[in-house]
Amino acid sequence: MPNPAFTVEDFCKDPDFIRWVRTPTDELDRYWQTFMVEHPHKVADIQLAIDYVKTIQFREIDPSESDLARLRQRIFNDIESVQQPTERQPGRVIHWYQRPYWSDPRWAAAAVVVLVMSIGLGWWTYKANADLTYQTAYGKIQEIQLADGSVVTLNANSSLKVADDLSNSPVREVWLTGEAYFDIAKRKGAKFIVHTPEAKIEVLGTEFNVNTRREQTNVVLHEGKVQLQADNQSSVVMKPGDMAIVTPQSRQIELKKVQPDVYDAWKESYLVLDGKTLPEIIHSLEDTFGVTIKLEDAQLADKKLTGKLRTEVPEDCIENLAIILGAEVKKNGDTYSFE
Repeated sequence: MPNPAFTVEDFCKDPDFIRWVRTPTDELDRYWQTFMVEHPHKVADIQLAIDYVKTIQFREIDPSESDLARLRQRIFNDIESVQQPTERQPGRVIHWYQRPYWSDPRWAAAAVVVLVMSIGLGWWTYKANADLTYQTAYGKIQEIQLADGSVVTLNANSSLKVADDLSNSPVREVWLTGEAYFDIAKRKGAKFIVHTPEAKIEVLGTEFNVNTRREQTNVVLHEGKVQLQADNQSSVVMKPGDMAIVTPQSRQIELKKVQPDVYDAWKESYLVLDGKTLPEIIHSLEDTFGVTIKLEDAQLADKKLTGKLRTEVPEDCIENLAIILGAEVKKNGDTYSFE
């Protein structure tokens, strides 16, 4: 269980933290996102620890015979130094390694375990991986200045992995989970590619919003030109005002016209209600705040809403939505029920 006083080194040593960074699960993600919300002063340390954990890759190698011999001798010396004479035979020390156990397969197996536990750490090497990963907590927005001059605004509960040497590479690549707004710096001949689970977005210099939540990728183009490609599908060139939707089931690209400002208001801590269904609005709030919102009155789902909601304070935002709907809201832990 992490302590609010943990340092970056403490986080890097914590087994649960390492599992979350390397093999995340929904349960671990909820736990650590909640920890960051409850302890916002530790977010910077956690982000740095994430970068450290992600930049070390381990490789196991076999120990040499000389390593094993040195280890055996050290174990013998340690045991010999603590052996005491027995009462029945004063002055006589019986060493375990003098007994004929070496030929016993069971002892040999146990010896292997002891050896591995004793010097296993000496059999690992690491290589640096300069890729960086940025991650935001629930309710937090972060603006990131990339090495090539591009600016990425990362929405709450999102992560962005950035490839090494972005300023010099002929192909600039990033990997997004969650939602982000991209303002890409133009660099002659250098493509910029955003990878999502469902699609690849290729640009030269432009502004666009990408949302990878709810198991689909939504791309809204504000200006410039974007080429979007999904698995086994012909690429699509988007124009300003286009919204592209790619789902994992079909991997087909659906295009429609939208008002781009509706989809990037989150950068200013707003949620635009116009043109969105109540379920869409609820999904956005759940993804942003890490909460669950239930509609106890099914008729509420049919209401059409207009206006904006401030999203800086989760409780205020949800309470204001209830007022707009003319509904009562009850809170139980991280669950809000609209009645």
